[in-house]
Order: sequence, then C-alpha cells, then structure tokens
Amino acid sequence: MISKSSLETLEIAKKIAEKMRKGGLLCLQGDLGTGKTTFTKGFMKQLGIENFSVKSPTYTYIREYKHPKTKVYHMDLYRIDEADELLIEEILEILENDKNIVVIEWADKLADNLSQHKKIEINFKYLDEESREITIKYE
Repeated sequence: MISKSSLETLEIAKKIAEKMRKGGLLCLQGDLGTGKTTFTKGFMKQLGIENFSVKSPTYTYIREYKHPKTKVYHMDLYRIDEADELLIEEILEILENDKNIVVIEWADKLADNLSQHKKIEINFKYLDEESREITIKYE
C-alpha cells in the first residue's frame, strides 16, 4: 500500500495494533527516515501508551512499556552491526511469552534468530518526501 502522509502511516499502525492486542511480534524494516518510528508511535498510541513517552531506544536497544494486560517492548537495532549473544538471549526470552507485544525496528539484523517466530513483517520504502510504500507480510 502507499501512504501519502504521516497521518496515513499512523492510521495503518492503528489497524495493525488492533490485530496484536493479545500479543505478537512486529518486525519493521526500511531505510532511515521511511517512517518506522512514526509507525511505532501510532501503534503504541492505539495500545493506550502515551505518544509522548515513546522514544526510539537507539542507545538502550530495548524499552519496556506497561500495558494493563501485557508488557509492550520496543526495540531499535539500528546501531547494532552484529548482535551479541546476551542481547539475542534477552530478545528470545521476551519472545517466549506470546502475550508480550514486541516491536522491533531494524528487525532484519536479527532475521536468522526470528525466522521461527510467528510475526508481522512491515517494510517501509521511501517514494518521495511525503509518500512511502508499505508492504505488510503475515507469517
């Protein structure tokens, strides 16, 4: 699908969040500036997490948010060239609980470790200043 604005990207995020209220893994991929963090903010807002509290965890890698029914994790792996075993173990431990909601930006950096998990993959592609091609794949 084509998103012609940040608002359209937020609407797509809200629809995906509705499908994941009971838990799941969401893998976001795409170049810098294509809308992954914008999407994540809309996703979190739909889950009831205040928009202003969603900050990209670029330096901490993982942020945990409280949700009335589960835990929500936002991971940003942009700064990782190669994930170490401890980080991979921590992520896999989080994924063991299928009620957790997990959003991973730059998830392609862990593709081999995530291949056996049921997930929604979303790829963002820059078209022009306002427009993005968003491809959604359910696995």
